[in-house]
Order: sequence, then structure tokens, then C-alpha cells
Amino acid sequence: MTFHPPINTLCIATSLLVFLTSCNQSNKPEDGSGAKPAADTAGTTSSEADSPYHLIKSAKYVGAQDCRSCHEKEYGEWKQSDHHKAMEPANADTVLGDFNNVDFVHFKHRWHFFKKGEEFWVKAEDEKGKVQDYKIDYTFGFYPLQQYLIPFPGGRYQALQVCWDSRPKAEGGQRWYHLYPDEEVPPSDILHWTRRHFNWNFMCADCHSTNLRKNFDVASDSYDTQWSEMNVSCEACHGPGSEHLKWAAHQKQTGQTSSPPESKSIADDEVKNYLKSKGLVASLKEPQEGSWTINAESGKPQRSLPLNSNVQVETCARCHAHRRPLQPEFAAGHSFLGSHSPSVLRDNLYHPDGQINEEVYVYGSFIQSKMYHAGVRCSDCHNPHTMKLQFEGNALCVRCHVSEKYNTPAHHFHQLDSKGARCVECHMPSKVYMGVDARRDHSIRIPRPDLTKKLGSPNACNQCHTDKDVDWAVTAFEERWGKTGLRNAHYGELLAAGRQGGPEGMKKLMALAADKSYPGMVRATALAEFARQPSSPDALAVIAAQLKDPNPLVREQAVFALESTPAPQRLTIARGMLNDPVRAVRVEAARLLAGTRQQLREDEVAAWDRAAAEFIAAQMAMSDRAAGHMRLALFYSDLGRAKEAESAYHDAIRIEPEAIPPRINLAETLYQQGRIEESGKVFEAAVAADPANGVAHEALARYFIRIKQYDKGLVELQKAAQLMPEHAATQYFLGVALNSMGRFAEALPTLQKAHQLDAGNPEYLIGLATICRDAGQMDLALSYVKKLRALDPQSQSYQQLEAQLKAGAR
Repeated sequence: MTFHPPINTLCIATSLLVFLTSCNQSNKPEDGSGAKPAADTAGTTSSEADSPYHLIKSAKYVGAQDCRSCHEKEYGEWKQSDHHKAMEPANADTVLGDFNNVDFVHFKHRWHFFKKGEEFWVKAEDEKGKVQDYKIDYTFGFYPLQQYLIPFPGGRYQALQVCWDSRPKAEGGQRWYHLYPDEEVPPSDILHWTRRHFNWNFMCADCHSTNLRKNFDVASDSYDTQWSEMNVSCEACHGPGSEHLKWAAHQKQTGQTSSPPESKSIADDEVKNYLKSKGLVASLKEPQEGSWTINAESGKPQRSLPLNSNVQVETCARCHAHRRPLQPEFAAGHSFLGSHSPSVLRDNLYHPDGQINEEVYVYGSFIQSKMYHAGVRCSDCHNPHTMKLQFEGNALCVRCHVSEKYNTPAHHFHQLDSKGARCVECHMPSKVYMGVDARRDHSIRIPRPDLTKKLGSPNACNQCHTDKDVDWAVTAFEERWGKTGLRNAHYGELLAAGRQGGPEGMKKLMALAADKSYPGMVRATALAEFARQPSSPDALAVIAAQLKDPNPLVREQAVFALESTPAPQRLTIARGMLNDPVRAVRVEAARLLAGTRQQLREDEVAAWDRAAAEFIAAQMAMSDRAAGHMRLALFYSDLGRAKEAESAYHDAIRIEPEAIPPRINLAETLYQQGRIEESGKVFEAAVAADPANGVAHEALARYFIRIKQYDKGLVELQKAAQLMPEHAATQYFLGVALNSMGRFAEALPTLQKAHQLDAGNPEYLIGLATICRDAGQMDLALSYVKKLRALDPQSQSYQQLEAQLKAGAR
């Protein structure tokens, strides 16, 4: 069994010393988000003339002070922002926490905060449990909490998980608190502050500093992380400013805007871009700014001019999204999917209806919203330099939404000036992260208590009315708006049905993926679910159609949707995606088609080689985690390059010794090569590395069964089932194993549990019918076949199975 890691592994990842220059050979701006913001075109390629991204290779980072002379107002606003305070040297002006010989105790573990002269220190346990004195080098963040960074060997900085709550005391702040208040995190725990999940270089640095180069060296497992500016400065958003300074000086000196300054650094092919962008690699302003007005007929807001591009949202998305990097070092002047691959609405990240659940930030929810598709940008609500709201409370919303219609009890059914009368409380409910940081869902949706009842998603009504149950909320909603207020099925219902599996669920996913009235993020999510199920001809037709979609996120996930498709069909359907204008799509296509490289036409090999170099670069951007090496190993395995695959697995294990998937995959690779004894040792080492890991025990069980040591295999499989009681496949495997050893009485309830956990899986019903038939329990076998036929009434094989059982029961 080969373990395939999740595609969306990281929420924040950064840059790397290794930079593959072959990955960015195009002289055109990457993908261009010159798309008009509509549900079926968001993020598409604009014409070169309209693109907000500009190739100016000579541009260098200069620093915020050089921007100040011309942009004093913006500089002053930025100085007030959390961006300015994202990371600072620890001193009396920046440290907010109480270091006056204060103790904090959490589950018997003690932290002592104190000063040595002007320096700030903490006494805390190291990774072995030994108490050490640590100097605080940097503050990290400002409000509503502040963390502290401590230097470690190998260029690492670790963030303390005991944080300072910087909220006012009246709100519960001005105190030390632990990020895991209800659980002990001993030094041996993977979540201990000294370990990789609290490593600044990997987890945090990219979005808290400007022009960050992570500079991780795989061979020495060390960092040499550098930045242009420690905090989030002007050029983090606007890109390197050296050529803009030259343009400004030239314009001031000569009054000329139609010719660039004389400079050997500006190539002839860059002059047009240079003049258009004033020397910047990204134009964050629209060519012609529109405004919001109220449509006289509908009473709804509308832009006076459609947006030329989504450049502003995509610029913010680089840090305000759950994503993984596609380049070892971020290069400004490309669209979001030219530098990153955003996570879709996976069920381990978002609630079934698309509301935020895990720490996924803003982008994934916002691009679901009607406002995004109507042309709302971040700066319509937020001052881009102070980061604060343009107006407070409902005053922000009624600039575009008629106050007499919406800011009234006739609309919100709450007393004016009460919490329930605030637009955001109903339409942008919040969730608290990191203990004190309440963040609002930006999908800006209508409350749906009915979806809470159907899917288990939260709803704004019950978040405020905690003394009421969901039935109360559903009834209250229907009393105010009637049952017709909930018009069509929500896409969350369609996704949930699709995730249950079976032909009917797949039909819903296909319809959702193909319906361009839904947001691109939703359609991309539906396509991602295709990969979990065998592809039918109808599904392949839907995938092929979405490979032509204007939205690059849809195209990327359409490529991924071919994951479970046989290699020849993959090649037939997806070969053209190697030349897609968007890096994220090309990277996914290179991975998907690696096993078919030998079947490519001569003119396609060069395109695959370029895309493959981009794929390798994307993995090297994550080379300080096992996931990057794992994906490389799988890639090399598909190419038949076994030695390189084995080496990548060893790198993954060395970089992240506690990671179990690379150990399992390495063991399986060795087994497939006939190195049976070596394979067994690696399987056993996986269990030894994490005895509480059910996947490791199951992998070892499969190994023992294959070498016919059935008793040992059964013991390991029982451990796996005990450790993963909610994992249907493990329960099914255990049930089959028990039955094969003549233990039907134990096998039956185990297989029944697998079916209960995954009722839409036909394999489990076939297994139940089979073991019951073999045990002579024909009536019980027939009952499972009836359930099987209900999943797919048209299946001839299920009809034949039912007929055979009925004949045998006579």
C-alpha cells in the first residue's frame, strides 16, 4: 500500500535556497488574473495589454524609507498597521508581555518570564524536558496576541506557544495564556514549542516579512533565512520598487511619462511594461477606477465599471489563503496561481457548506461570495495601508446597501444598536483561532440553520442564541421568511451527497462541477472529489469539459480529478494542460502525466520537461518538510527512477523522522523491488517511530499477511482497528481477515461497522453479502444485496448477484 499525501499539505510555506531557473523561462507575465470577476471566469487570463502584471527583471527591493518621500500619507498609515508590527526586534518599545519575573504554569510545566538588563528572557523546558534560559530575539504579531521568537541551532527560530493576550483587561486580556489551554503538551509531543510545528522559518516567516528567502539546505537540515525588511512593508504588496524610484525621479526631472529614464537595466522588451506600470511589476490600481452606485430599478449596488482584474484580491491572497507554494522563492509580478496553489473546500478544512473551520484565512471563503463575483475588492471595505475598516459597524455596509431597506428591524428582526442588528453578526459570523483571535467568515452568506440540521455546519443564529437549539432556529427562520426563503439546494448539500459516494452522489458532483452559475472555488472542490471515486465515461466527459474552463483553479482541479483514471485515458484527456498559461495547472499536469512521459509525442516532451522542472521546484519549496520529498518520490516512482525515489524517501525520513507516510512508502518500494527483509524492517521501524499510529500498524499487518505470517498480521490489524475505530477501510480489512481465518462470528460485526461508517461503499456490502452467503445465512446476505441494489438500481452485476442468492436460498 502506497501512501499518497494530501495535496494541500501546508497553510504557510516559504522560499528556499535552491532555485531552478528553468522554471520561469517565459517572458510573459504568469497567467494574468485579468479576468472579469464572475463565477465562471474569476482568475482567467486577460489580454497582455490589460494585464496588471509586468515583466521588469531589473526591479530590486529598496525598502519603505525610499517610498516615504513621495508617499508620506500612505507611509504614515502603514506605520499604524499590524503589517508594520508583524515582526520587530524585541525591545522595550515593542514587547507587550509582562517580563517582570512572572511565572506561568500549564499542566505542571512552568515558564518564567524575566529580563536581563534591556533583554527579554524566558525560562522554559527544551525538547528533552530540561529547563533552559532562552533569549527573546523578536516579537511576532501585535494584536490580539503577541508571540515571541527564540533562536535555535541550524538557523531556526521557534515561536513560544505561551503567548501574551494583548486585548484590554476588560476583555480578558493582559495575561499570559497557552495556545492549547485544555491539553498538556509535554516536551515529547509533536506540538511542543521546540518542535517543527512552531518553527518560524517554515510556518510563519513568508507572510510576516518582505522579500523573504527561506534558504533551507536539505543536506545540512539548516536555514539561512534572509529578508529585505523584517515586517510586511510596501514592497510586500507592490513588489520591488527600484525601477519605480527611477521612473519617479525621471518624471520629476523631465516631466516625461512617455519615455523611460535612460538605464542599462531596462531591456528593450520591458519598456512598454515599464511605462504602463510606472516601473512597478504589479499595478494594484485599476486602469480606470469605478465606483459603487445603487441601481435604480433593483435597489442593489453595482460597480460603475467592471473590474479589469482581480489583482488586488490575488495580492492579498498570497498570505490570506490556505495554500502551498509553487516556487522556492516568491517572485512578485505573477498572479496568485502563478506562485501558489490554494486549497479547495476540503472537508478537513471547511464545513460542508463552505464556511471556515480550520485556520484557512480569508481567500477561500471570500471567493465563494456574491460580493466577490460582483466586483468587491479588499480595499472596498479595508484601508489597504492601515488595514482597518473604512467605516465602523453598519456604516461600512450601508455605503452600498440601502440603509432604509437593510439597517432596520424589518430586515434583521433585532433591536437597533443591539449585537443582532449588526450586519456582520448574521452574514459574517466569526470563529476564534489561537485562543483569542476572532476571525470572520468572508463568504458573506445568508444564515442557514436548516443546513446545520442537515449537514452539521454552524449557523449565525445559534452562535448568538446559545440557549436555543437548531430546531428553534429553523422555525424562527421559516416564520420570518417562509420555507420558500430557502430556494434551491445549497452547494454544500450537493458536496455532502457526493462525498457519500455511489452513483447518485457522483451525479450530483458532476452536475455541480459543470454548472457555471456556482463559484469557481465550489466547482473546483466538486472536481477534487472525483479523484476519490472510479471515473465513469460521464465523469470523464465532465472533466474534459472543465479543462477548458476560464478559471485556472477549476482547470487545476480538473487535472487532479483524473487521479484515479488509468494512465492512457489521463494522457488522452490532459496532455494539452502541459502548455496551460497557469503554473499551478502545469505543475499538476506534470505530476499526473509522469507515468506516461514515454507515450508523449515529440513536440510534447519539451513541454512536459518544462512543467516537470516547475513541479520539482514546487516540491523543493517545501523541502524542509517530508511532504515535498514524498511528492518527489512518488513522481520519480511514476517515471521509473527507483533510486531517486528511494533517495527522496530517505530525505523525507531524515528531515521529519516522526513522519510515518514516507516510511510506509519506502517499505512498499523495497517490497516491490523484492527486498523483502529490508522492507519488513522499515515497516517495523514505522511502528516503532509512532506506536500510536494506526496507519503504521495496518501497513505492517499487510506486510505480514503477504509473507504468510497471518497470526502476526492479525495482531497488527487489530491494533490498527483499535487505534482507528472510525476508519471504515481498516474495519473492512480486519473483517475480511477474520473471516478468512474461519472466525465468521467476529468478522460479521466488524464488516457491519465498516458499512455503518461508509454506507455508500458498495465493496463493503458485497463483502457482507459474500461472507453471509458462505456462512449459509442467505436471508441476511439478501438484505445486504438489496441495499447494494438501492445504491445503483441499474447495475446488472448487482441484479445477477441477487438472482444467484435467491436461487441458492431455494
